[in-house]
Amino acid sequence: MKNKQWAWTGILGSAVLGLLAATPALADSEGLHVIQGGPSYFNIGLGAFNAAGVTPGPGYTNATLPEINLEYQTGAKLFGVGAVYGLMANTNGGFMGYTGFYTDVAWDHWVLTPVLAMGGYHQGRGKYLDGTFQFRLELSLDYQFANQSRFGLKIAHISNAYIKDSDPGEDEIMLNYSMPLSFGEHS
Repeated sequence: MKNKQWAWTGILGSAVLGLLAATPALADSEGLHVIQGGPSYFNIGLGAFNAAGVTPGPGYTNATLPEINLEYQTGAKLFGVGAVYGLMANTNGGFMGYTGFYTDVAWDHWVLTPVLAMGGYHQGRGKYLDGTFQFRLELSLDYQFANQSRFGLKIAHISNAYIKDSDPGEDEIMLNYSMPLSFGEHS
């Protein structure tokens, strides 16, 4: 079981890193491009924590809980990669603060945003994840409106990537709204 989870973690991680590396080459494709700059975004996500019902740790429940996710994505990017800072909280007192990297891949009015982050997790009365230090992977698909605001669906996964003895993991699904923040001129 442990090798199977490692395989999926490796596949997902490789896909995200491959997308980040390959997106400059995709920029020349018809309609498909990496967003190199623009406004910063403040994202609000509402959804379900532990949505996939991953096996609980010893003595803990495996409840699916309501959650909120708040994120700030910088407008400044280097080769299409920007910084992200976020906070996730569920209704059982569990929360995670994180920071990492993201990129935006756009096609027409659709924007795909992969995020690779790490941070600290506090379980509260919620999901046992065997440790404070955790990794977070996200993938959102949003429709971008004419005013540059976005609305869509986000999936996320929190895991310790087996740096501890067990890796129960946790999956989320949420509706996501992103509002652009204007701090001066943008290209």
